[in-house]
Amino acid sequence: MAITKRAARRRPIVLVYQRRRPEPVDDDGMSKPSSGDVDDGGAASSTAALSDRVDGGRDPKRLRVISSLPVCIGGRYKVLAQLGSGSFGDVYRAKDTRSGNVVAVKCLRRENDDPDGRYLQRELAGEVRALEACRGDPHVVQIVDYGGHPDAKTWPEAPFIVMEYVGASLQDAILRSGGSPSARRYAECEVRPIMRQLLSGVKRMNEAGFMHRDIKPDNVLVDEHGNVKICDLGFARTKAGSPPPFSNPVAALLYRAPEVLLESTTYDETVDTWALGCLMALLLAGNPLFYGKTEVEMLRAILDVLGMDDLTRWRGYANCMIKKSKMRFVRRDSRLREMFPIPGMIGGGGRRPELSPAGFEVLKGLLSCNPERRMTAAEALEQRWFES
Repeated sequence: MAITKRAARRRPIVLVYQRRRPEPVDDDGMSKPSSGDVDDGGAASSTAALSDRVDGGRDPKRLRVISSLPVCIGGRYKVLAQLGSGSFGDVYRAKDTRSGNVVAVKCLRRENDDPDGRYLQRELAGEVRALEACRGDPHVVQIVDYGGHPDAKTWPEAPFIVMEYVGASLQDAILRSGGSPSARRYAECEVRPIMRQLLSGVKRMNEAGFMHRDIKPDNVLVDEHGNVKICDLGFARTKAGSPPPFSNPVAALLYRAPEVLLESTTYDETVDTWALGCLMALLLAGNPLFYGKTEVEMLRAILDVLGMDDLTRWRGYANCMIKKSKMRFVRRDSRLREMFPIPGMIGGGGRRPELSPAGFEVLKGLLSCNPERRMTAAEALEQRWFES
């Protein structure tokens, strides 16, 4: 397997307002979780609970109202507020002057090293192609329109993508729940429907031949009913007719799969299910399960919980061996179950997030260090946890 490291060209869009970075999980100091026992039949109430978490932050004062920018994008979409900004460009909440619907408009920005706009045009075409492949899926944000000129550096002439306006991000919902990990925790009955929807969206994307490659709470939107949708397909890559090597690094550091941290360029769609496993752990614990500021720190954090044994069974491991000096004293076996004890079992005591055996089967399957053994989205949805 060829191992080469390729830097991602651009970073994804981030929200306008700054967020406080969550602290890493302390497996010895977890506070008592929020109320709510495991309930196999709580899907309806859990989506309502998620909606409540989001609705509490729908204060229009948090949106940056645009007054000095051009009135319309593409001569049709009247700008109401700015939702996000980043090296890719800007995202706006706008009103479709033809239909009257409120939409989200992503305006791409051409960089100085792309004078003729060819790279920008490829970016636009790639994201539109991925969105079109997921058209009709209720758990992936839907495309409405696109346009613009690739040789234009700034909007309203620059390329843009119009999508349905959904609402705030899952990251916002988590942080608005409270300042402590215990306040940010979701009950298992709340996590189950969220994971079912996210896995369904990823399954559709993977079946269409795409990898999202940047799943994280910022790229999950929550509507007014508490339903979730995957957004920002700017890093999506098709596997159809496009064999490896794939670019590396991809995905936000806290949601980056072990094989990507090990600089593999032959990864597959299970990089998305790894990210979903990290997101599931975050919802249950209220803090990231793995935390590091560098790739080496992240890998050590992962192996400190999951151990080396699973990773060394990966056939690609021989081509990207970890330097012993960097992985000294790393454990061999997994202690994931210790981090998420069975409800009511001795050792949990409310300090750690509890998880039923059926739920743990999904979490363990998604968080396999060996990508060859990691659950796909389709396999995860077949687990007994989702039967109710």
